[in-house]
Amino acid sequence: MPIHVVYPKVSLELSSGRIARWLVAEGEPVRQGQVLFEIDNDKAAVEVESPADGVIRELIGSEIEVDVGDNVARIYADAEAHGDSKVTAALQAPAAEMKVPRAATMPETRESGHRAHPNPTPLARRIVKENGIVLDALHGTGPGGRIQKTDVVAKIGSAGHTQSVTIESAASPVAQSDPSHALLHTVWLRRGEGIPVILLHGFSADLNNWRGMLAGARPDWPALAIDLPAHGRSPRDVPEDLNRMAEQVEATIASEQVGPLVIAGHSFGGALAARLASRGQLDIRGLCLFAPAGLGPEINAAFVDGVLRAQRSDSLRPWLDLLAHDPATISPAFLEAVVQQRDDGGLTAAMRAFAERFLPDGTQAISIRGDLARLLSPVRVVFGRQDRILPFSGATGLPGNVGMHAVDMCGHMPHLEYPVLAMKILDEVRRSS
Repeated sequence: MPIHVVYPKVSLELSSGRIARWLVAEGEPVRQGQVLFEIDNDKAAVEVESPADGVIRELIGSEIEVDVGDNVARIYADAEAHGDSKVTAALQAPAAEMKVPRAATMPETRESGHRAHPNPTPLARRIVKENGIVLDALHGTGPGGRIQKTDVVAKIGSAGHTQSVTIESAASPVAQSDPSHALLHTVWLRRGEGIPVILLHGFSADLNNWRGMLAGARPDWPALAIDLPAHGRSPRDVPEDLNRMAEQVEATIASEQVGPLVIAGHSFGGALAARLASRGQLDIRGLCLFAPAGLGPEINAAFVDGVLRAQRSDSLRPWLDLLAHDPATISPAFLEAVVQQRDDGGLTAAMRAFAERFLPDGTQAISIRGDLARLLSPVRVVFGRQDRILPFSGATGLPGNVGMHAVDMCGHMPHLEYPVLAMKILDEVRRSS
């Protein structure tokens, strides 16, 4: 008999919710304790683990409202028959028959002006207040229509192009004509004690790129992951330069009320981390940069074009295999996540505009060597000798204040190819801070 995977209760207030993201794919072998999916409850990312070993099947979609205790997948033993189930029937049902939030799950409503609307979450209410936004203009996408942080961030990001957000005064810190002030999408992947680590992903990825590194070690320190502009669930406007992008990250971190911090950045996120540190606007105590961009002009231009042009799993797979020395690093879930990105034409167009601005004509148009030379805080660079996206030769001749880790049998994703080593180095940076 298959084992049911159920939607857990993650909030005292809500009796239903949605899966934010599956981290495994249909038919993929799973082991007991492996993280299967994530729930974003607007305060932190809640990870739900597998109750058993087996093969996971009959996954429901990530946009379907489900009650606490409902089945969201089943785990079968190897060679066990599968198929006819209520979960499969739900997937095949017309959209109009999908379960929708019931009136009983509607949260408390409050009056704002002339009409009532769902009560915002505490974090959403704080961001609204800090940015001078009128709640009447917001539409909630949370359970029962509740306004969440992502709804506020999305409206702020669109303020430069529409009048859908009412700004209370001209002194508001969010300028309608300047999208560089828009807050970025964030998720606390871990809650813990001590100095938090801010995680910045690379080009064409999103914040979920860090989950593989964190999964095995289970750190006890806080980890805040950020979607870069034009990536993931962040606003899709492309900043005009790296400094404007740094301003967005600084404003986003300020909205999370983070004090002293360490930054880990991968690829383009590594270049952004170095620029943030050199600007001196944040209390950055250390940097850990995995295959950072900005160390030289060369980049695999064919990869940049191919990963944006390919639409299907069979055409994407060869390009994604270039990321790692061992292609097995690219899991079915990793591949499926990129396929979902390509299904979003607006997101792909935003990434292409991002590449045209920062990687024009197959060239890295940014340099961080001067940024690194000015830093006093600890800096570690981790680079794979077999990197096929950014050449390892670009990592030579770094300033003397930068510690270099050259990893053999490693490609462009050392944090995923050697997660234990990556976490050890990152822990050393934190302790030295």
